[in-house]
Amino acid sequence: MMEFKALNVLNLTEEVAGKLEVQFENLPGIQQFEITLQTRELHVIFDETQLPFQSLAQTLATVGCPLRNITAALVRSIKPPATTP
Repeated sequence: MMEFKALNVLNLTEEVAGKLEVQFENLPGIQQFEITLQTRELHVIFDETQLPFQSLAQTLATVGCPLRNITAALVRSIKPPATTP
């Protein structure tokens, strides 16, 4: 699993957030996402075997939120959540 967290996303408007929600709900590999308009933050947990980071970045750019307009971001590998037997 991978985590992408972006802070101070200048292009994260209500319109862009709505488009991102639609895209994220339909993309394979997206496990969880959170969009916070007040602080202009974006947090996505995804399975890179189903959705390579380049594809996630392309999705962001397509809806009007290219990586070059994000002032602070983190991409890191995380452990998948534990499953309950």
